[in-house]
Amino acid sequence: MSDEKQKQALSGSAIHAEGLGKCYQLFDKPIHRLYDMLRLGGPRHRDFWAVRDLYLDVPHGSTVGIIGQNGAGKSTLLKLLSGISAPTTGQLHVQGRVASLLELGAGFHPEFSGRENVFLNCSILGMKDEEIEERYESIVEFSELGEFIDRPVKTYSSGMYVRLGFAVASSVDPDILMIDEALSVGDEHFRGKCINRLNEFREQGKTTVFVSHDMGSVKTMCQHVVLMEAGRVISQGSAEEVADEYLKSAHERGNQRLSALAREGSEYPRWGTEEITTGEITLRGKDGEETRSFEPGDPFSVRVEWKANRDTMQPVFGLGVYRSDGTYVNGSNHHWREDSIDLSPVKAGEEGAVEMSFESLPLLQGEYYLTAFLYDHSKPAPTAIDHREHAAVFEVVDARHLQHGLLYLPTTWTVEQAGNRRISKS
Repeated sequence: MSDEKQKQALSGSAIHAEGLGKCYQLFDKPIHRLYDMLRLGGPRHRDFWAVRDLYLDVPHGSTVGIIGQNGAGKSTLLKLLSGISAPTTGQLHVQGRVASLLELGAGFHPEFSGRENVFLNCSILGMKDEEIEERYESIVEFSELGEFIDRPVKTYSSGMYVRLGFAVASSVDPDILMIDEALSVGDEHFRGKCINRLNEFREQGKTTVFVSHDMGSVKTMCQHVVLMEAGRVISQGSAEEVADEYLKSAHERGNQRLSALAREGSEYPRWGTEEITTGEITLRGKDGEETRSFEPGDPFSVRVEWKANRDTMQPVFGLGVYRSDGTYVNGSNHHWREDSIDLSPVKAGEEGAVEMSFESLPLLQGEYYLTAFLYDHSKPAPTAIDHREHAAVFEVVDARHLQHGLLYLPTTWTVEQAGNRRISKS
């Protein structure tokens, strides 16, 4: 690019990068690093490109989200943009004062008190002593650390680190603020305060770049989103388009991972008399496609195939839905219903399938598993024929984050104001 074209490109850019790359040298043993420095024998390192051939142009006053799976290079990119790490290749131009909140506790001296770290960090960020004194009380007030401000930060919890770090980074009146997923550590109250502060930055024409896995925040706050994979930018554009692309790839990865787990077999308990054995369990979602990754409100069905080894008087199939932490969400079967289905008797050699379905899956984001129940109800106490714990695993991905908790409940909100009545359903 000519000097004139470069000046034109930079005039409206807070951050401009071309061909940006960061390469780390990896050694199998620490001593190999010394051997390479002394040039004793051939090179013993492997090159690892955390960021490679990256182009980025961030206009002044924009809010940009950087998304991607773990290991995509997002944090390394922020370190390059904030000047913490030097690029291996390419050109980088950053215009304006930069403040960053990256790795938890980065920039804090563990033996210093919170007060001392405020002065240390503000000085590093270019503030004079008079400015720090003037803003100190507002920093402490925003952090809500109270008497903890005079205690060593090595005694702080992760949430307290975030409170102090964000209070400092946002108080220095930066032109560019960079945040790396740190807000996910704080509580709901403090996250709300931070989002309000970020909104103030945007209204003031400041630039914000942040890494997040929360697609709801990304869609709400960002005008532009960058999607990274294996150190490269694979897509960038509007928040809606790029976030949806990321979620689609997340669904695919989830399907691959959970399907691989299913193929490996289960180490979870399985017991019963085995007059009937259950076989393949298939989960289907939108358009009847087989999947293990769903969204709240998707159609959801589970099909369990079975084969009878011996005559059975009254077999009853059931399914239990559990959250990954073991919380029992729901259990049902085809017998205990107002309109029950009776399978008795089943003859040896018979084969068939049972299916349970929801028209609209009522679960919010998380990982869940199914336990398959098959019991003989012809006996005084139902007896296990084939009980399979953790028979299948699936996940729910919620991009919108419109509700919180365990269940998605269709709701109607009515708001009356100045004689007007508005209704919203979801």
